[in-house]
Amino acid sequence: MLSIENENRIKQWIEDHKEEFIADLSKIIAVPSVATFGVSEGEYPFGVESANVLAAAKELVESYGFPVKNLDNYCLVANVGEGEEKIGLFGHLDVVPCGNDWNYPPYQLTVDGDLLIGRGVLDDKGPLWASIFAVRCLKDLDLMPKREIEIFMGGQEECGMNDLLHYVEVTEKLPDVSFTPDGNYPICHGEKGGLRFYLAVPCKDEKVVDFSGGTVRNVVADKAVATLKGVCGKALSEKLASNKRISVESEGEFVKVTATGASVHASIPENGINAIGVLANALLDAEIFEGEAKAAMEFLSLVNSDYNGAALGVPAEDEPSGKLTHVGGVISLDRGILNLSIDIRYPVTENGDELLKKIIKTVEPYKVTVHDIADTKPAYSPADSDKVRTCMRVINSVFHKDHWKPYTMGGGTYAKHLPNACALGPEDPDYESPFGLFRGSIHQADESTPAKLLFDTMLVYAKLLVELDDIDINK
Repeated sequence: MLSIENENRIKQWIEDHKEEFIADLSKIIAVPSVATFGVSEGEYPFGVESANVLAAAKELVESYGFPVKNLDNYCLVANVGEGEEKIGLFGHLDVVPCGNDWNYPPYQLTVDGDLLIGRGVLDDKGPLWASIFAVRCLKDLDLMPKREIEIFMGGQEECGMNDLLHYVEVTEKLPDVSFTPDGNYPICHGEKGGLRFYLAVPCKDEKVVDFSGGTVRNVVADKAVATLKGVCGKALSEKLASNKRISVESEGEFVKVTATGASVHASIPENGINAIGVLANALLDAEIFEGEAKAAMEFLSLVNSDYNGAALGVPAEDEPSGKLTHVGGVISLDRGILNLSIDIRYPVTENGDELLKKIIKTVEPYKVTVHDIADTKPAYSPADSDKVRTCMRVINSVFHKDHWKPYTMGGGTYAKHLPNACALGPEDPDYESPFGLFRGSIHQADESTPAKLLFDTMLVYAKLLVELDDIDINK
């Protein structure tokens, strides 16, 4: 247990280093570190700007006296302290694109009273730097824990996590326990498993020229379009006139039927409207298909009729993480086959392999096959484990919010790819952006955070690293 005297020393150190923290963070924010998808050959696997932010971060962290390794411009790794066991701190330095709707310069840290504004200030440059300063504080005050600390600074979390996968591949010994400041407070003790694949749906019909919808696999499709021929556009338009989410447009010999939905992230599909299902239902209502095309629309209608796996034969649910969710995100037509992407977030106590077997058996009678399968296992630590209880005690000692409880989520952080890992902070679930509902948060224009939240996060991580000495981190 950290003594009151040493806690006060930590608080004073943080107070004395606030200006330096802001100055150093501004240097990291200044790099427009949007990473590229996939892995490119050569010196820059995720593009030049990702490499540039790693270089800027390496220079700063080395100035704190930490030895830093650059792993092939995938990530940085700094090791501090000694011990047979190792604690990992995992954050990322890449950011999502800014768009054109900012009122503040996105790559310049703006300080407005206690408010910090800039791309990455909350996701994840600011929180990562707070955790680095927490380690620096303990080192300066000679309060280092009995375990080695490994700090991971990633270059591609936002679009693939190939940075972490490379680290896992080349690292001899992974940390015994890890935390990532890339979620909400208090602590995410479970991240659902991720099962992703495509369903190949037969749809050979001369009337169906094209069928497409959605943009990315992990978002509910907000638009879907069917291009048809051999049908009367006027009659079809009249038949579907009452459906406000459908528009019909004639283009020469072709008729284009467009459905609109409402996009949301795949972890909360119940809040959206899937345009692929809307389109399939409308075409069924129009009664223009027979045979294989009709069966395909019926299948698409079925799959998009619920979001909790029932249509796929896997209506799973558990107490820690709730219901399984599934989303048909992207669809395209290729030589008479509709390929529909499926994104499943399954409960932390379920097994992805067993779920997949049930899905294959469920779709087989429809002559539908499954291909391009990827399964990411869940991350889970029981809420009553010593680790989670210690984290909660430390967090509550800083924030004094007794209503905060450990939570699980359908999204994914670095924790899902690491053993014995959790997302801890930095977002305050009670905080309301001063810019309104759709501005000022992560992935939004004018991304911002109170500076106090980052300094409190610094205190949380400094205290936690010391107080983990009192428990067996593997239980």
